[in-house]
Amino acid sequence: MIPKASKSALLGQIFFDCSFPKNREEGIGVEYRAVGNRCAVILDSLRLSISRENVLTILAQKGFEILEVDVVALARQCVGLSQYRRGAKLFEAPAIVDCSSFTKWLYAKRGIWLPRRSIQQRELGESVNLNNLVAGDLIFVSGWIDYYHDDSADGVGHVGIYTGDGTVIHAANKKDNVVESALDWFIGKIKFRGVRRYIPKDAEVLTLETPSHREIETADDIRWIILQA
Repeated sequence: MIPKASKSALLGQIFFDCSFPKNREEGIGVEYRAVGNRCAVILDSLRLSISRENVLTILAQKGFEILEVDVVALARQCVGLSQYRRGAKLFEAPAIVDCSSFTKWLYAKRGIWLPRRSIQQRELGESVNLNNLVAGDLIFVSGWIDYYHDDSADGVGHVGIYTGDGTVIHAANKKDNVVESALDWFIGKIKFRGVRRYIPKDAEVLTLETPSHREIETADDIRWIILQA
């Protein structure tokens, strides 16, 4: 049994349905999992023999809408407004968030499902070097309470979103709530635990709003809807 007072909680092997495979560096394709009535999709990954223009025409005819969503702009709108509460309920976002419910909410608006906890979010996406950061990358660090699999030195307790401007927006604590902090301050000297990218740098990732009569679970469902046209 893990002591309740421990600052680190050991996690066993976690299994969950992920937005896309972890090993993107091996060339595995991306398949996003829908969130509510939104789903991100890379049209090139749908393996369709028709033009992009025809694909978009079919989607429009079937009631899909393309949404323009900037996760960094959304995050900045929450600075000074959203309140922090550890263990915040998902339905309370963006008014009340903790660090990982905040990043989960941001990506949900983009049509990309992420799991609830920061350590689980680190299990997904493309691992990125700090020297290659782009806006929207999530940065993971040690926090007040760390979660880990086998190595406590690799414990994850906090997450924030990189802005592209040398800063990170994150749900910090009860005093500061959601703030924008300098990258160097955020990662500290020994806190850094990794970067994950959920939107491939050179890919066109669309956010689709699905019509109310459609049920979409993953981006691959969209392929079959188009093929039925």
